[in-house]
Amino acid sequence: MAKRVIPTDKPQSSHITDVKQFGSFIKYKRTQAGLSLEKAALLCNINHLTLSKLEKGSEGVRLSTALEVATMFGLSINVDD
Repeated sequence: MAKRVIPTDKPQSSHITDVKQFGSFIKYKRTQAGLSLEKAALLCNINHLTLSKLEKGSEGVRLSTALEVATMFGLSINVDD
């Protein structure tokens, strides 16, 4: 039997200032899609431990990986100067 994915609440602010906030958006989008960590990682072509690190805001995940995962979940990244 598959695990039931419990949707998380949408983060309060869309202005991201640290990796933990970024990770909370990734987790929000994943759980809203009803995807387990393992299934989402498979779709993103990464290890589930890497996705877990990203969602928790841990260091050690490459920026290119983080951006690819964000794109897979329909998140856009904007840079203002």
